[in-house]
Amino acid sequence: MTTTSTEPIYIGTRNFLGRRDLVVSFYTTKCQFQCSYCALPMRSATHEVPAKDLDAQIDGVFAEHADRLGQFQQFSFGNEGSVLDHHRFPISSLHHLLDRASAMAGLEVLSVETRPEYLRRDRLEDIRARTSAPVIDLAVGFETQDDHIRQTVLRKKISRRVMADRVALLGDLGMRLTSYILVKPAPGMSEEAGVAEAIATMEYLGNLCRSYGVPFVVYLTPTYIAEGSYLHRTTEPGDWAPPTIQSIARVVVAGHRLGLPVYTGLWSEDMADDGGDFRSREGYDPELRRALVQYNKNPDLDLLRSFLGKPTETS
Repeated sequence: MTTTSTEPIYIGTRNFLGRRDLVVSFYTTKCQFQCSYCALPMRSATHEVPAKDLDAQIDGVFAEHADRLGQFQQFSFGNEGSVLDHHRFPISSLHHLLDRASAMAGLEVLSVETRPEYLRRDRLEDIRARTSAPVIDLAVGFETQDDHIRQTVLRKKISRRVMADRVALLGDLGMRLTSYILVKPAPGMSEEAGVAEAIATMEYLGNLCRSYGVPFVVYLTPTYIAEGSYLHRTTEPGDWAPPTIQSIARVVVAGHRLGLPVYTGLWSEDMADDGGDFRSREGYDPELRRALVQYNKNPDLDLLRSFLGKPTETS
């Protein structure tokens, strides 16, 4: 856990759908929305993190990767909440970050994590003016198309109307949406219902983005109970079980059939309690997990065919 405001919460690299990606989660004042399944507030500051400390985090990231910056095709960054919330991520620090990112000569995708409320034309045009990346991607945690689950169970406070308005804005500006989608997002949900809900959410967002000409990427998140989260405190034993690795694979295949790029987050940020993620389920297959990791790099259904109970069709 971060103990100083001059260090990010997380720095890592990954292969995101064929692109080498530098991923950073910055340490800032904790989010005010307090979604029920999220434990990131425990890693974020209860006090204001000044711009000079945030700038030190940024400089540290680029110093650590100075000899490899040209190798990254994607740069994904966020905090707990939104880096477009200027109260938690000062605009001077965002400008400093974008200036430093100009050293990434091979950058193809700049991915900015945010809540939809902060997607405003002036802020997005400001980002465009400060990056040469051809694709500007906004990563939003819509999570589920089910209004009751999203608003009451998860306490996301994101309405369909707000999401549709912001997708329309992205279409007008020629930008891309990545949305986090939970697999099995609610207590008491069966495996079949969890799979069906994730697929319904992919279909809903896919259709919404298509109607506004917005490229859309799915980021699947197998739901886990984060230790210390609201769900952890209020869920009784037996109320909820994480999805199986097989259910996760079924959703990936369904996304492929819908013609959507799908990336699956296959770790729980070291925040799941014992038995709180998909690895604890009976029938967990580490080979299938490895196949999904490979699919994240190269979305080829042949990687998954041998693990599924029936042939996977591509249409």
